[in-house]
Amino acid sequence: MFRLLACLLLVAALASGCSDQDRGVQAVAQVMKIRSDALNSRNSTLYLSVVSPRYSDKGKDFSQLKESIITNFMSFENVSYQSGEQSITIDGNYARASGTYRMKVVVKGREVVLDGVENLKFSKESDGWKFIAGL
Repeated sequence: MFRLLACLLLVAALASGCSDQDRGVQAVAQVMKIRSDALNSRNSTLYLSVVSPRYSDKGKDFSQLKESIITNFMSFENVSYQSGEQSITIDGNYARASGTYRMKVVVKGREVVLDGVENLKFSKESDGWKFIAGL
C-alpha cells in the first residue's frame, strides 16, 4: 500500500511539471505580453497596470514614466510593437528579461521604425510581477 501511495505521489509530482522558477518565467512573460498588448492598443491604463510604483530608471520615476506614456500614447496615431526572442531569468523576487524588439509608431502621418534591445527588470510584488526598470 505504501509503495502504491509513493508511486501515485511521484506521478502527481511529475505531472505538475512546473517548478517555481518555471512559474516565475511564465508570469514575467505574461507581464511582457500585457505590456505588448497595451503598446499595440495604446492603452496607458493597461500599460501602467504592470509597472511598479517603485519604478526608477535613468532618472525617471513612476510619475514621470506615467506622464510620458500618457502623452506619447495620445500623440501616436498607431503603434505596432513586436518583441523578438527574449531571455528571462529569475533571482528570488527579482527578474530580468532581455531581447530584441521592433516598434513602429505613426506620428503626424509619418511612420518611425525603432529596432533595439531591451533590458528589463521586474520585481515580484503582492499583486504579481511588475516592471521596475528598463522601459
